[in-house]
Amino acid sequence: MFEEEVSPQAAESVRRLVRELRDVYERGWQPADLVHASRRSKEPSEASLAATVILHEARHSGARDRAPESWVRQLDTLSEQYPASDVIAERAGESTDQAIALTAGLLFSDPYHSMYQITDLTSVWATLAPWSMLTPPPSAWLGLRTAGAHPDLLLDGKIGNKIRGLLAKAEATDFAEEAETFTAKAQELMTRYAIDTALLTSRAGTGPAAVASRRVHLENPYVKEKVHLLTEIGEPNRVRTVWFDKVAIATVVGTPVDLQQVDLLFTSLLVQATRAMQFADAAGRSGSRTTSFRKGFLAGFAGRIGQRLREADTRATVEAADAARIDVDDLLPILASTSEAVDAEFERLFPRTRKSRGRSVDADGWHAGRAAAEIAVLAPDEKARISS
Repeated sequence: MFEEEVSPQAAESVRRLVRELRDVYERGWQPADLVHASRRSKEPSEASLAATVILHEARHSGARDRAPESWVRQLDTLSEQYPASDVIAERAGESTDQAIALTAGLLFSDPYHSMYQITDLTSVWATLAPWSMLTPPPSAWLGLRTAGAHPDLLLDGKIGNKIRGLLAKAEATDFAEEAETFTAKAQELMTRYAIDTALLTSRAGTGPAAVASRRVHLENPYVKEKVHLLTEIGEPNRVRTVWFDKVAIATVVGTPVDLQQVDLLFTSLLVQATRAMQFADAAGRSGSRTTSFRKGFLAGFAGRIGQRLREADTRATVEAADAARIDVDDLLPILASTSEAVDAEFERLFPRTRKSRGRSVDADGWHAGRAAAEIAVLAPDEKARISS
């Protein structure tokens, strides 16, 4: 509709932006990473600009038919989060001159973007440093994607739906005993499923467990406290975490089953921690005192959750060995081999890492957080406790 108003210079600027997008993909960045980074920009509409260009490029390159499943799921999520961007990308894809149509969509469709934003985002993408390749880049996609289940989809069947349903009920209920029962049952199902999968892999003699990686994008506020919770959940589940502070992105490494388990637990426990924190935040605090209390709360919550998950993992391992009619001493080497495979992949991806230093936190918040963590019952035989 406005294509006749697009100047050749504007269209060339958009072409450069698309070229930079393709180049940054080859340096290890993925669609969700780029939009997350744009959301942290001072320009509120930069995320929708990034989403529009990403969705347009995906249509132009046939990414949904060629990319790994994890990449396609990122594109699907962007289409849901930015429906206006999806419309612009679709219309541009139907035009005989896609660059002109995309430029018109960016400049004259709501949300509106300026040439300054386009050139600025081009510069940002051009300066992004290379990152670890978690999936093959577009240049390595050969032909159409092979049909079949992707490892990341192992829990998307009946068992996955049951686990998600239990955690959703735990988040929604206002009754502590119900929340604890739902969470306990979900943890039981996830732990047993992960161990059963490890046993099947071992008995099949297919070699070391498959290991995958995924990025977790964390939003303000309290991102460091949130990554602490993620790390505490990951450790007892044989998942290792590395944190990139400048972009607020964590990368987790583990088996596909364990990664999904950690993702589900993190999402659910973060909801429960946030709700408990709001109730526990005593009246009379304001400004920096509220911030200190909440940071301390999340730190205490994360630490106690980690302890309880380690205890639950020990119990579940013994129960799984008994159910499989094998000695627990025969099961432990199988789980150890999984940890060794995860460690090897982690070291390959991140040969130079350093442990973050602990920080002093608000004592009242820390103790309140540990108390709140007690409601997240993770073992089916524990008694219900009073909710905060």
